[in-house]
Amino acid sequence: MSVLKRINTSTSMRARVALGAVLTTVTAGAVTGAVMHKEVTLAVDGQTMHVSTMAFSVGSVLRDNGIDPADGDKVNVPLSSAPRDNQTITVDRLKKVQLVVDGRPLNITTNASTVGQVLAERGMATSAVTAPLNDVLPVDGADLDVTLPKRVKLDDGGQKSTPSIAAKTVGDLLARAGKPLSPTDKVVPAAQTPVSKDMDIRVTRIKTEEKTLTEDVKPPENTKDDDTLTRGTKKVEDPGTPGKADVKYSITTVNGKVVKKTKISEKVLVEPKAATVRVGTKPGAPAVPYGVWDRLAQCESTGNWAINSGNGFYGGIQFDQNTWDRWGGQEYAPRPDLATREEQIAIAEKTQAAQGWGAWPSCSSQIGLR
Repeated sequence: MSVLKRINTSTSMRARVALGAVLTTVTAGAVTGAVMHKEVTLAVDGQTMHVSTMAFSVGSVLRDNGIDPADGDKVNVPLSSAPRDNQTITVDRLKKVQLVVDGRPLNITTNASTVGQVLAERGMATSAVTAPLNDVLPVDGADLDVTLPKRVKLDDGGQKSTPSIAAKTVGDLLARAGKPLSPTDKVVPAAQTPVSKDMDIRVTRIKTEEKTLTEDVKPPENTKDDDTLTRGTKKVEDPGTPGKADVKYSITTVNGKVVKKTKISEKVLVEPKAATVRVGTKPGAPAVPYGVWDRLAQCESTGNWAINSGNGFYGGIQFDQNTWDRWGGQEYAPRPDLATREEQIAIAEKTQAAQGWGAWPSCSSQIGLR
């Protein structure tokens, strides 16, 4: 019979009491161990780790995990205090940092954990640094190159602003402003120029791109002579029909305005239908669009090119007979009022070339010709 069996079957009260004492001791030890065991989070210079501990003090927890706070280090709870389950113990160690601010060195000590935190401590949270803001500061020291924000006067392709940006060079400033330079852009001063306070920066945005546009194709003209129309006169008999084509262009813009447009290729989609135009062959003065002679006639004769007032002056611009004859008017008609508008203008141009606008002294002055 086994010992356990004997004890269980024994009628001895002493044996039963002894067994109970042993079981009580084992149970109490297990309960005590469970109570002393704790889960703790250590956050050292922003880096966290989760540990299990049965230590009686925060200092012991740290030492057990290779962390021995020195003078100047900051711990968020007293080292002598007892750790609690699920507690976070924070240690921010003292560090020596050299800040080079716009080229000027500044030595400081800090308990900050990251580059961003040390800048925030110094009121430089928006400053530019060579290291990322979330980089962890090493305990044995660090050098940080810091550029403070500077307000500048920026003219970017005609859009003016006064941004305050931390950047070392003009090119960096434009990139940080969300307006980086393209290889074809121009900037004054040059992109590598160091930024200074109140600097004037002028950017010219130059862009060349290819675009395909669908355009009308002008109908070609088929002409035929018409002896009922005066020479120089054209009359459209059939306007034809424009075609369609995809035309590829190389387009260069400066600050958004087109300065050069070069055709690269053309693909006709719809062929145009040719127009038919009648061209006058009848002798006479060529057609003249509305212009200065009509303004002069409006003053001289209220624009009546066929007027004969009976005072010795004829036509829209009031020729006398001698002037008409001298400059070849008889080629067209016996008197000015019997000639067409175009024929009167042809003689008027010869008169003006010889005598100037003084041939019509009053009206030429009134309409600002002299």
